[in-house]
Amino acid sequence: MRSISFPYTIHKGLAIPYIPLALKIGKTWRRFWAFVDSGATYSIVRTSEIEDLNFDYKRGKLVNVQVGDGGFIPVYLHQLVISLDDFEFPATVGFSSRLGVEFNLLGRKDVFEIFDVTFSDSRGEITFKTTPDQH
Repeated sequence: MRSISFPYTIHKGLAIPYIPLALKIGKTWRRFWAFVDSGATYSIVRTSEIEDLNFDYKRGKLVNVQVGDGGFIPVYLHQLVISLDDFEFPATVGFSSRLGVEFNLLGRKDVFEIFDVTFSDSRGEITFKTTPDQH
C-alpha cells in the first residue's frame, strides 16, 4: 500500500483540502488544483482551465449533476488518467462551464475506490492511502 499526504492550503483564512494534481488530456499532462470534496460524486474541472487545449470536452457523456443550491449543471464525463504525486490511475473526470464554485473538484467516483481518504483537520492534511488491491 502507498500513502500520499498533502498539507491543507490556506484560502481566505481557512485551511482547506485543496491539492495539486495532473490530468492527462490527449497526450498532454495538465496541472490543476482541486478541492477534495467527499460530497461530490464526480471530479469536475472548469472548462476555462482547458480552453487552450485541442480537447472537445463535449464529446464526453453528458450528465446533469445536482449542486448545492438544488439546481443542475451540465457535466461532460471522460475517462482520463489522474496523477496524484506520481501515482497514476484512471478516473472519471467531468468538465463543465457552469461549475458555480471557484475550485475544481476532486470527487468520490473512482478516486475514493482506489484510495482510503482521510481528512485530518487537527493535522491540517489530507492523506490518500491505496487500498490493498492497488499498486
